[in-house]
Amino acid sequence: MKNTAHSTCPGTRPSRYFLSSIGAIFFVALTTNYSPAQQQEEIPPATQAQTEPKAILFPSGIPGPYFPTDDEIGRLAQERLSLTPTQTENNAENPTVLDDVVDLAEMIEDDNSVYGTLSENDGGLSKNIWQPSSLDTIEKLLVALNLPSKSPIMDQISQKLLLSIASAPTGEALEITPLETTEGEIAERPEVDQVLLRTFINLRINELIERGNLTDLVFFIQNLPEATLEESQQNTEILMLGGDLVGACQMARSARSTSMGRDNSRTSFSAAPEEEQETSLEDIFWLKMIAFCRVLEENNAGAEIALDLLNEQGNIDFLFYDLVSKLMEQPETRSRIISSGLNRLDPLNYTILSLLDQPIEANLIENSPALIVSALVINPNMTPENRFQAAVKSYLSGGVSAEVLRNIYDLQEFTVMEYNNAVRMAEFDDRPIADVLLYQAAKQSSDFEKAEILDVIWKRALENNDLPRKAELNIETLLNINPSSRLMNHTHQITRGILLGGEIERAIQWYDFARRNASGGNGEATRALINIWPLAIIASDRDEIPWSNDILELWWNGQMVLSPENRDSKAALFYALAEAFGHEVAEDKWAELITENKAGDAKAISLGVWRELIKSVGENKPAQSILLSLNAMGQEGPGSLDASGISTVVRVLRSFGLEAEARKVAIEALVANGF
Repeated sequence: MKNTAHSTCPGTRPSRYFLSSIGAIFFVALTTNYSPAQQQEEIPPATQAQTEPKAILFPSGIPGPYFPTDDEIGRLAQERLSLTPTQTENNAENPTVLDDVVDLAEMIEDDNSVYGTLSENDGGLSKNIWQPSSLDTIEKLLVALNLPSKSPIMDQISQKLLLSIASAPTGEALEITPLETTEGEIAERPEVDQVLLRTFINLRINELIERGNLTDLVFFIQNLPEATLEESQQNTEILMLGGDLVGACQMARSARSTSMGRDNSRTSFSAAPEEEQETSLEDIFWLKMIAFCRVLEENNAGAEIALDLLNEQGNIDFLFYDLVSKLMEQPETRSRIISSGLNRLDPLNYTILSLLDQPIEANLIENSPALIVSALVINPNMTPENRFQAAVKSYLSGGVSAEVLRNIYDLQEFTVMEYNNAVRMAEFDDRPIADVLLYQAAKQSSDFEKAEILDVIWKRALENNDLPRKAELNIETLLNINPSSRLMNHTHQITRGILLGGEIERAIQWYDFARRNASGGNGEATRALINIWPLAIIASDRDEIPWSNDILELWWNGQMVLSPENRDSKAALFYALAEAFGHEVAEDKWAELITENKAGDAKAISLGVWRELIKSVGENKPAQSILLSLNAMGQEGPGSLDASGISTVVRVLRSFGLEAEARKVAIEALVANGF
């Protein structure tokens, strides 16, 4: 029987009596099957969250787009296992094997076909996740990948892809190769194309550079096998920015020696003008490095010779010459350098300024590359104000983590008057420093005041489509708020902030708090429960949150305050995501959405990306499929896709083992669309 919820005028609030009544019904529905044991008996297996997602059906005859059936997903998942059946059984009998501390150097030395810094035991992806794709395809996808986005979970997924210990893309189908022959002898490992692996490593390095994540990048290249790291200006600069001056100087000497040998071999040949120019620029950098490194070794005479060679080249860099000259002076007689005279920073000039203990002016932060901005965040010569500016810029580009930015937030100082008037002051100040004031004021306030200030933070974040990152930054405050009747009106906002911050267990406690109060007919608790339930059911991978068509019907009725367009759009998104996680939505619920009602400006996945995505899944190409999923969501994040698009992304992530990540993607999509 079709409900009559649309008879209520859009925008009106239901009566307290109605909320009390529906609250009691909602509570009964939520608690009828609340016991996991009872759920097993009364709820059909198809409605359990643990089941595989339902297949997406497309009309026959349409080329390309399709999604594998449940059986196909199971088969592909089995093929992706990197362990042999014997190894799997052994690990099941001895689970502590997976808990052993793994030495990265030993692991990579033992298997010279792989490289990375994140092992599977530490949350990394399978080592053969890139293997079925071709290098050319992966390179194109990495170039097209437009990260970072406003989505923390997208950033985490891309980080896993880039850092996981993995083999290079060879374009070969995934196979499980036994470690032993039938006679019990150890099988010979196939020969590894080290040139291909080195090229693939450099592709990942380039992507890490674009992100500006200096910490991950330096650790990544410092652990490379010997002779794998290319002797280049780029890698030398990375080592410098990461503080490995010894390694940078060793690379510079080797590269300079190689360059000189190459020049000698060319004496009988005529080089093209473009080649001469490129070689000249390369030589200039290596000569600068030699001069710099000799100063570090207190070999000032040798440094002067290198500077003379630079002058003979006819490319006099007066700024570099002055900086090196200052570095050769005794610290006690050295005069101060004003960095405001610089137009931009390069890694070498920045390193010398740091060694000279010279402050970096604020105007250089905006014009500096992402890696230098990340280095500025930990530079002891930075003023608190400039460090804050660098940290905000680096966080937005994916350089520093939320934890680092929180630490920088804590260093900023405000007066008691500013704390007391934080909300009022933020109304007239849209600068990042106002976000810091609200952040600090919330941490120091009572629970009720915390909730009030957080509401202001959410409002500011929604205006910039930045709610997930703001929740991540304020997670400590959210976790320190205790459920109470006075906070009932804030329960929904607090719970979704906690879920965006990834703290599911704490969010379930708030869900239970709302459920208990709703059982007594509390209208506000009922409203909170109706709003929280969809988020809780998607976030939790266990049976603690019940699902049934009766509960779904009650949720649908609770949306009567919305316009038909908003109500139908929300329902379509929720139903699509619920089914992507194995829940069953009755056909009559879907039939209610066969209308022309549509709200918002959600986009569909572009046909080009869609076809490649579905094709990649069908061909069992995990990394390629995940990269295409990130590309589909784009810089605006999961909330920008329509119901069919985000449902497809979630199914793709789940099918390749990224269950937790898929749930976080879904939560971000729901919150961005008014849940």
